[in-house]
Amino acid sequence: MDQNVVSSLPRTTLRTGIIVGAIGAVAIILAPQVLQILQLGPAYSAALAAVLSVAFQLVTLFFLPFSAALVAASLVMRHLDSSLARAGRLQDNAAREPQ
Repeated sequence: MDQNVVSSLPRTTLRTGIIVGAIGAVAIILAPQVLQILQLGPAYSAALAAVLSVAFQLVTLFFLPFSAALVAASLVMRHLDSSLARAGRLQDNAAREPQ
């Protein structure tokens, strides 16, 4: 794998986790208002309200835990990257020392 891709992966994962979490939070906040507006609308909006209700439930069920998992994975990748870099420097220093 290319080093630039590997070094940008934790940043991309963190950014994706934040975006997914923001979408989930907005869906949780706006769901009651949207569903209430649809209940007061025309007859076809009852079917749309049922579909959106299921969609909002799925978003709240999957987006927030998935967001937390992405953020945690990003932190683990950053920690692992720094640990491997430190181990590589120590190994290089040990190889350079005269015996």
